[in-house]
Amino acid sequence: MIILSGLGNPGREYKGTRHNLGFDLINSLHKHYNFPEFKKKFDGLFSKYEILGREVVMFKPERFMNLSGKPIRTISQFFKVNCKKNLYVFHDDLDLAFLKIRIKESGGHGGHNGIKDIINNVGNEFCRVKVGIKNNLLIENKISSSDFVLNKFSSSEKKNITKFKKKLQDHIDLILNRNFSLFINNLNI
Repeated sequence: MIILSGLGNPGREYKGTRHNLGFDLINSLHKHYNFPEFKKKFDGLFSKYEILGREVVMFKPERFMNLSGKPIRTISQFFKVNCKKNLYVFHDDLDLAFLKIRIKESGGHGGHNGIKDIINNVGNEFCRVKVGIKNNLLIENKISSSDFVLNKFSSSEKKNITKFKKKLQDHIDLILNRNFSLFINNLNI
């Protein structure tokens, strides 16, 4: 059993914001692979099905991002998932250029409070799929980090995200098989 979880904030006002990119990516995979409707359980939304013959749970915690750890711990324990090998958390990263990917299998939180809370609940050995959201607004200090992550993507960024989601759908097998180098090579634009 593999858990693919995305991080974001619940509520309509956060839909389409940079901080909700993890939710958006999970929604894209959920739809592409025809998973059943999300159900409310484990303090979040989950759906269980198969991708390429592998049993997969898609999960979106329904707490604010900084409190994502407990729901992820609860669903991981329920499905008896080895977090080190089978928990993948997709999230935005302020330090990476827009739509660049980095995968980290263990370690610290890198300043991301959602990841920090997950570490506090399941330990630091789980796979983070970091997706960059940094752009010129942030680089040129035209906006604070806290405001930036709650802003919506521009129309040109949305077009690139659509292309990125297609690549993610086409190459998710590489994550499931832990071929991280090839995954990164195929997704980095």
